[in-house]
Amino acid sequence: MLSNADVKRLSELKDKEGRKEQRLFLIEGKRAVVESLTGGADIRMLIVSSGASQRKLSDVYSLAEEKGIAIEDTPANKFTKLASTETSQGVIALAGLTELSLDEFLSKVRPKRASIVLLLDKISDPGNLGTILRSAAWFGVDGVIVSAGSVDAYNPKVVRSAMGAICQVDVVQDVSLAGAISGLSEIGFGVFASTQEAGLNYADYSYPKRVAGVFGSEATGITPDVMGLCPTSVAVPRVGRMESLNVGVAASIILSEIARQKFDSGA
Repeated sequence: MLSNADVKRLSELKDKEGRKEQRLFLIEGKRAVVESLTGGADIRMLIVSSGASQRKLSDVYSLAEEKGIAIEDTPANKFTKLASTETSQGVIALAGLTELSLDEFLSKVRPKRASIVLLLDKISDPGNLGTILRSAAWFGVDGVIVSAGSVDAYNPKVVRSAMGAICQVDVVQDVSLAGAISGLSEIGFGVFASTQEAGLNYADYSYPKRVAGVFGSEATGITPDVMGLCPTSVAVPRVGRMESLNVGVAASIILSEIARQKFDSGA
């Protein structure tokens, strides 16, 4: 059983400083926990509320036993101090945080013949970042580079929205996108920006095999200094009357087109 000191220490993982110090983060909710267990995440422990239904969590228990992961049965009053939502379904996973530096990530993708990387410029909404991470995992993106000034990718709301995808995609955070674009260009990546003002339809662009896409926040778009480093810009055309398109949706649409072109070319 978790001690009061354990609960206090783990509750610090709700804050970015605590996650960075302990190199751990929390994954909350049955579906996200199952996705993480089956997706190769570095799960250190499962924390289950004593009031949770073991029948409803039977697959979680089975996976934990299969992988030799300890389960801590925790009184409900202690569990609620760790949960960030009332719909946690009584299970939280404690996971190792394995964030890469920019140099480490560039070394990792350098030898790849085909690769997709996303660069996110000041994305502040946790739901948007979670959606992008989830789509990135679905479409086989190698890494997501998140600029300084963005929401933390291991924020509980992001992790919950990403549904375990945070463990399936390499994440680089708190970097200068100018440096990231320069580094990717030097190793042969073609860089494009997604912006409503672009005259080129996203579906008419031939994406290179090694491609990096830059996406900005829905409110402010891509910052001018970063935009100036992107040789190509594409847009998802507007047909209706909405003023803007959610950045998570835009990224998903463009990733789908990149995947279609790669499939058609046999890359």
